[in-house]
Amino acid sequence: MRTMKASTLKLCLPVIAMTMQQTAAALVIPPFLDDLKYPVSAIGSLISVGPIFALAARLPSGLAYRGYRARMLMVATMSVMTLCNFLYSFAVRPLQFSLVHGLNGFAYGAATTIYLAFFVDALPPDEDRHHAMGYYAGCLAIGYSTGGFTAGYVADRLGYTATFNFASLLGLLCLAALLLLRQPSSIKASRDSRGEDTTTTLLESLKRILDAKIATIVVVALFLNMVHQMGGTFLPLYGLAVGLTLTEVGLIKGFYALCNAITRPMSGSVAKRLGHQRLARAGLPLQSAFLMLVPLFQDVVSLLVLFVFIGFLRAVVLVANTISMVEDVDPGRVRRGVASGIFNAAGDLGNILGPSVGGLIASFTGIARLFIVGPFTITILFFVSLWACRFVGRSVGLRHT
Repeated sequence: MRTMKASTLKLCLPVIAMTMQQTAAALVIPPFLDDLKYPVSAIGSLISVGPIFALAARLPSGLAYRGYRARMLMVATMSVMTLCNFLYSFAVRPLQFSLVHGLNGFAYGAATTIYLAFFVDALPPDEDRHHAMGYYAGCLAIGYSTGGFTAGYVADRLGYTATFNFASLLGLLCLAALLLLRQPSSIKASRDSRGEDTTTTLLESLKRILDAKIATIVVVALFLNMVHQMGGTFLPLYGLAVGLTLTEVGLIKGFYALCNAITRPMSGSVAKRLGHQRLARAGLPLQSAFLMLVPLFQDVVSLLVLFVFIGFLRAVVLVANTISMVEDVDPGRVRRGVASGIFNAAGDLGNILGPSVGGLIASFTGIARLFIVGPFTITILFFVSLWACRFVGRSVGLRHT
């Protein structure tokens, strides 16, 4: 079995800490707002504020990215995230929560855009990128699993305020990991060779979305996050409704993410053999089908097993689509930071639409039936969008012939 290089491992550590912080807060925000007597539709809308601001940060941070100043930008954005997590417990009014959550979302969007580009640029020359992107995605999952379980435990034992403070502590650990990270020599050497026109790069990058391959990447990222956020946001409310504790909900989400952590590093090899586009197109509908089974179960063991299968499918699709972003986008035509911004922006749209559409559906169907109607609708839209990508790609191709 292929082992991770030490330099790649160092690049992965900030990813784990950053994801743990974000997951710890995200787990308790829905029940925190529910405890404040917000209606379900309002909870979905308020949670969507974060992804909206994260989306707004994607392209500006991608344009601002240069390898030699990535660590400075990361320290700034992580400092903002750490402060926002501390302020969550004081943001009890809608406007206050929207401001804190929006600022946290903007910082998170910038941080993840910058660091994904930095991670790819800083990989050792002899590192297999298929495996490396699996490692990267696996470290995200490690952060999700450990952050979710520990946050659920802290919330049950000490309350929501302590959980938000715990998330702030995780932010400080991420800052420490960033400060200890040395700048790779390959990025230092390229410092003077990145003076291209940012306006031209942005316009050309946006035009590249019309390319069939890039459009497919965007569609998969969009609907993958819609399914993930719709299930993840309303699982705590469903769990509480059927008699589960937050510790049990955190355990389910923790094993869901742990399955991601185990599967993602291996998914790079699977995608290399079977083809990343094929896996992305087949995996997302299967993930939706498993999510539609949630209302059939009300005990922690059954739901845990079900979400392990869902986590496995999400891991394969996510890694396959990330590989497609790295391999199919020519950095000579689209700068790495901008490509990362577009890729992550598509995921943010899914993060926005998942909770808000889920909240709207739940207001008519209830929490349980949401898990049936939501995934089914997303699957239909996914196939329609893939067909549209082919149609647009052919139209663009005909214009250039």
